[in-house]
Amino acid sequence: MGGPRSEPRYADEIFQDWDGSRPGLGGGPQLVGAVLVGCIFRDCSLSELSFRGAHLSECRFERCDVSLADFTDTVFQGVVFESCRLTGNHFDTLKTGALGVMAQFEACDLSYCSFRKMDLTACSFTGCSFVDGEFVKCELEGVSFDGSDLNRCTFHANNLMGADLRSARNYVISPFGNRVKGMRVTMPEALSLLGELGVDLS
Repeated sequence: MGGPRSEPRYADEIFQDWDGSRPGLGGGPQLVGAVLVGCIFRDCSLSELSFRGAHLSECRFERCDVSLADFTDTVFQGVVFESCRLTGNHFDTLKTGALGVMAQFEACDLSYCSFRKMDLTACSFTGCSFVDGEFVKCELEGVSFDGSDLNRCTFHANNLMGADLRSARNYVISPFGNRVKGMRVTMPEALSLLGELGVDLS
């Protein structure tokens, strides 16, 4: 009998225009349980694929569709998503890993995504769309939402102390339901905080 199967490993590889077919058979990587280090996914269609149990370190996703993916027990360490479609993902199924969840999201569509009970302090969001996103019981201290659209996002029971929302827009955040001391905001979006306090802005 053979010994235990080792997990698939990929280092410094570039996957271009892959549509998720024939994983591990010359078409692309076997993602489930894989270890990927320094890999680049460019213009790939990865919608609804499973990354279950994978470990991604210093990987980049550029202009990829990674919507409705299975990230159960996946580790992100130094992962960058640039101009990607990530709609409908449950990032709250990620595995924390020794260094937490470490990821940068740049100009991504993160609509309908869930970030429940996550420590996101090692993450940043630049120019992203979070329509109907969900942040519940998250650690967001010092996190930047630079230039992001937070329209209809749910913010409840989060630590937003020192978070940077100065160029974010369309958010409504309750100072009662979240810790907001030191949160950086600008007008006119800052008026939503006063509205939650019952202040008459007329």
